Amino acid sequence: MLRKSVYWPSAGVAEYHEEEISEPTGKTVLIATQYSLISQSSENSWFVNDKAHVVLGTTFPFIPGYSSAGVVEAVGEDVTKFKPGDRVIGAPVYGAHSNYTYVEEDAVYAVPDDVQLDDAVFYNLGMTALFTLDKADLRLGQSVAIIGAGVVGQIAIQAAKANGLHPIVAFDIQEQRRQAAKKAGADIVLDPNDSAAIEALIGKLNGGVDAALDVSGSNPGMNLAIHLARPLGKVVFCTANNDPQTLNYGEFFIKNLTILGDFVNTEMDRQRKAIKNFLWLLSTKKIIAPAHSDTIYDPTDENIKMLYGKVLKHDNTINNPIFKWR
Repeated sequence: MLRKSVYWPSAGVAEYHEEEISEPTGKTVLIATQYSLISQSSENSWFVNDKAHVVLGTTFPFIPGYSSAGVVEAVGEDVTKFKPGDRVIGAPVYGAHSNYTYVEEDAVYAVPDDVQLDDAVFYNLGMTALFTLDKADLRLGQSVAIIGAGVVGQIAIQAAKANGLHPIVAFDIQEQRRQAAKKAGADIVLDPNDSAAIEALIGKLNGGVDAALDVSGSNPGMNLAIHLARPLGKVVFCTANNDPQTLNYGEFFIKNLTILGDFVNTEMDRQRKAIKNFLWLLSTKKIIAPAHSDTIYDPTDENIKMLYGKVLKHDNTINNPIFKWR
């Protein structure tokens, strides 16, 4: 069986690759991938060097990708929950950018019949958004700030609205993403560089929001979250970042904030719940996957090099790029 994939032989190098593979064994499910999603922020940090690979447990060379959707091709002899032909998503730590993906049974999830696979493939970013909201532990009527209105931010906004949080305040430096945040249901949308508007907002909310979620992964975004949180409020950092950060400790200390990290692989039960909830919210139309009809690419060597060249440059003109494998 021929496996076709994206391949990273070394830092900053991406290419098309082929290799022969074997049938799955044990508790492994082999998925015939239809779609795999590039997670631009995380894959940039892993593509540049192997410093952030501590979360993967690997280094170069390897096949990247952790979000795939497709149909079960074959199962190992100990698999009991899935059979060939089932529509599924697979959440491997890496290896999803290929036409065949090996995934352990407990990281495979059935896709509801009324959910399209090219929408379901956003599950990993959707899971991150829902995991972060769950970690913040907010109740109906509480306020939340979401810093960063990319895919994770847009899904977090929709989920916050579905959970009755208000006001929902979204921040992004890009006008296009601010407009997307409005469409997703944010009550207030601001440029994080508009300090006058931010101070007016904090005053209007009597000291800030109940929880501020940074999904930008940037140091300014983290400090903005600390600044936006009310006294005794919460701050949640959700992006994979292994670099030293400078945080405004004085403000964090004076306001007696609770600061939480939420690396999803440290709480597997919460992670699994978030994935299932994302698929359910998609099926009930309470969440809509980000627009992607014009960002689906054939996994040719030319497209792979083009897309990862843009990932390397943090080029956000390639919003939501998806490889179509069959």
